[in-house]
Amino acid sequence: MRHLFLSMLVCLCLNISAQKHYKTFELRYFTNDPKANGETDFSGETEWMNTDQRIQFLNEYADYASRFFDNTGFDKKVVSEEEISMLLEGIKPQPLTNIRQTIPLKEWKAYGCKTGQDIEQKKELEFWKNVRGAKIENGLLELENSSIKREIDSLIWRFKLQTKIKLNQGSSCNVALSDGNKKAIEVQLSKSYLDVISDGNKKHKQIADSEWIDLTIEGDFTQKRFNLYINGEQLFDYIPMSDTSAMFIDNLLVQTSDKLSVDNLFIFNYKLINNVKVPYASSIVLDEDFEPKVAVEDWQKPGFDDHAWEDVSLPSSHGGLREKEESYYLRKQIEVDSFERAILELETLDPGGEVWINGEVVAVINSRHPVNLDVTGYLKQNSTNLIGVKVKPWKSSDPMHHAPSDLYIGWLLGRAKLLLTSKCMIKEALVHTKNLDNPANQLHKIYIQNKGKYYFKGAIEINYYPWFPEEGEKIASYTQKIQVRPGIANDFGIEVPVYSPNLWTYNNPTLYKVELILKDENGNAIDDYVTTTGIRNVEQKNGDFYFNGKPDMLNGAQIMGFRMPLEDISKYNRCASNETIAEELLMVKKMGGNMLRMHVHAQNDTTDGINDPRYAEMADQLGMCLIWQTAAWVRNGEAWNVDFKGFPEYIKQVYNHPSIVMWEAGNHPNLFKLHEIEDTHDFIKACYHAIYSTDQSRIISPTSFWQHAHYANYDGTLDYKGNKIEPVPEYMAKLVTRGSQDAYAGYGHSWTSIRKAPNDWAASCLASKDKAYFNFEHEESIGQPNWDLCKGKPWYLLHSYEHKYDAGSIGKELSTDEWKASQAWQAFSAWESMKKQILLGYDGFSWCCLHGGANMGTYKKPLIDCLGHSKLAFYTNKMVFQSTWAGSNNVDVVYGPGDKIKPVINHIGDGGKVEFIVRLETIGGKVIEQKRFDNIILRGGHTFTELDDFQFKNRNREGTYVISYEVVNE
Repeated sequence: MRHLFLSMLVCLCLNISAQKHYKTFELRYFTNDPKANGETDFSGETEWMNTDQRIQFLNEYADYASRFFDNTGFDKKVVSEEEISMLLEGIKPQPLTNIRQTIPLKEWKAYGCKTGQDIEQKKELEFWKNVRGAKIENGLLELENSSIKREIDSLIWRFKLQTKIKLNQGSSCNVALSDGNKKAIEVQLSKSYLDVISDGNKKHKQIADSEWIDLTIEGDFTQKRFNLYINGEQLFDYIPMSDTSAMFIDNLLVQTSDKLSVDNLFIFNYKLINNVKVPYASSIVLDEDFEPKVAVEDWQKPGFDDHAWEDVSLPSSHGGLREKEESYYLRKQIEVDSFERAILELETLDPGGEVWINGEVVAVINSRHPVNLDVTGYLKQNSTNLIGVKVKPWKSSDPMHHAPSDLYIGWLLGRAKLLLTSKCMIKEALVHTKNLDNPANQLHKIYIQNKGKYYFKGAIEINYYPWFPEEGEKIASYTQKIQVRPGIANDFGIEVPVYSPNLWTYNNPTLYKVELILKDENGNAIDDYVTTTGIRNVEQKNGDFYFNGKPDMLNGAQIMGFRMPLEDISKYNRCASNETIAEELLMVKKMGGNMLRMHVHAQNDTTDGINDPRYAEMADQLGMCLIWQTAAWVRNGEAWNVDFKGFPEYIKQVYNHPSIVMWEAGNHPNLFKLHEIEDTHDFIKACYHAIYSTDQSRIISPTSFWQHAHYANYDGTLDYKGNKIEPVPEYMAKLVTRGSQDAYAGYGHSWTSIRKAPNDWAASCLASKDKAYFNFEHEESIGQPNWDLCKGKPWYLLHSYEHKYDAGSIGKELSTDEWKASQAWQAFSAWESMKKQILLGYDGFSWCCLHGGANMGTYKKPLIDCLGHSKLAFYTNKMVFQSTWAGSNNVDVVYGPGDKIKPVINHIGDGGKVEFIVRLETIGGKVIEQKRFDNIILRGGHTFTELDDFQFKNRNREGTYVISYEVVNE
């Protein structure tokens, strides 16, 4: 059933049933003024509209587009919880070995602690114990006929309170937040109802009976209002505070008759600091779980009592303000049989720490590299063993401006497994497709290590089995005799032919299980290694990106690692939950995209990426291409901060995943021009060889912003000053791609920038008709969210540092009341700019970025808001990501009396015959006129078909109209 769930989900995301009709639209203003003849800018050198007209145009765009995309409320969530669950239920776990013992180490006991914290917590608990009618038992605050008044740091802007309360039948309690005299928020809670005081009036709500009541209050002094949630359901939506004359809160009051229990009491404060890049700061006012901190002395020893520790599944992260400066301790007991050799593998110990077994230190780790430890001498055979890991805490020392105010970026232990096998073992096997001829040839780079004293003589057998979506019988097998030298790592290159394979594509993700069996001279199997992979290839030639020998595009968006809620935004930056990974992949899939650009970061000028194999495992099965960053990646500053030594280790960890199609070494390292050109030369060489020495099958992007380097044209024969130069050979290597971050519609650019595209760098690369050209981070235009959906959130009604962009692109900075026009600008400019770029020959896009969260939730560029709701630009991206679409062949916004429509059809795929219809409509959707083109032949590949230009006859009335395009497959 797993694959059935996933197949259904892929069909849902792709909307496969609707793919025979490809619909698009464009808004145009029609006038009889001859000054509008020619390609008219929305704003800029050839503009015809004034600012008021532009805003009216955008409001009309929002009106029509919201109906066209069936989201008139601007309130649809992109991905539902049911879809996330469906995806996770359908994901198959990686297969295990049959000969060696592969033991996943999933469940651990974990605890966070720092020196002296036990004493601090003991003092804190004394306050609660000294309250009349209060006691602490089993990690709960027990109250009976009690009244608590607790002074707290002042709340003067926005804040969040969370607590869990257990009431007896018939009992009740009052929770209030006051300034000492005036109660800003007052709540009376019982098992079946809730009363709140709002502007002096009582409001009553029935609540469902439950053992524990989870109460959340979001308060906002800027509007003197608050939200209230019970067990995750919003009962009161941004209602006036109890006493609206209260100006601050500095007291928490809890009163109860009869008995109740409190589990956790948390107040998170937000303070406005008027820094547009970090507009407000988070702090903790109260965080009490009523648990004593236990000492961790001797934590690594088998006899240590860890019953108070938490049960966690790997990967597991610790950090953020709530756990700042705490080391993270993890323990795992495991029964071990007899073995010749034992290997402990950890995906990462980030940013470093210690590994212990049975009370002995095995290793001290000071990098994020994958950990592979020979623990043969530490494990006790046929006995119970204790594995302990300590993760050291981390704090960002140089945060980038997108990062949250919470600098305690999560530290973590990645997934772990224990391998029990023979002295001679397969250390790893790297698999890729050499060619797709029939048979396809699969190349295996196999690393075998022999811990024996003498040569090992035997054979390696490689078998292929269908594995996803359905498992099947063996389809290919190959055996080769080998000799393995003792002590050192031996590597073997073995090709295996696979006849008539099912290829991996993002629309049909087919995976094979690859089994490698190591046999001795007598044919006895002594070790095995199992992985999964897909048969596919990617390349760039003829100026295009090719997937499995056919021209294609990589279209999608990037993530940044900042996800709500704010109290956890730092803790899970580098280690998202499975649910979050599934949601992000589904967001791109439901946008019609086929690519996610890994772009997780929080700090400038350091190695700050991630190498989380879970993204690749899910993408392999969902069908999603990945531009992969690795944890060697840098965002900014000196390019030499790239972890060149770590790159091969990170690549090998995820090598076999077909979803990964490109390696990216840096986002936009930007200091090349402070140094001589040799610096650029040396970086390109170092980057290329660090990657190519390990993988010769994927495209390589040393930087996603080439213009920061000295090279100023495609083949590197000119520098940025116009001087003739000679590039290093690696710059022109076959796998090194081209691209940049071309924001024609962003950063406040006028429409003229779109009309005059491409820029000189892009033009040089596109004219070469050699390598592909990707827009790695584009448009950078902004769209305000639907503010009604985030009332009471700390980012509510806050403009971002990007707000000034509106003045350059539209003519004025749009107010929060003009958020629909803001979304219309983002969507309208996205379609027109991306359309233009595709017609110029661009091979893919990564929008910056997929969903909100950056800049404390104020970042306005994302296609999806902080709470998961789609903006209009999400849909125009989906429109341009269709395999077939039509539009006008230019970006003329105002049609004068001499202007004609010249339609063009963009098509990716096999050739065929289509019908094509162009309609002139009112903003209300009434069709005024249509023109039909019959029997249009679309050539296969990635092609553009231009049709005869024409004018609509009924176009004389001045105003804004819709031109809709429909391509229908025969």
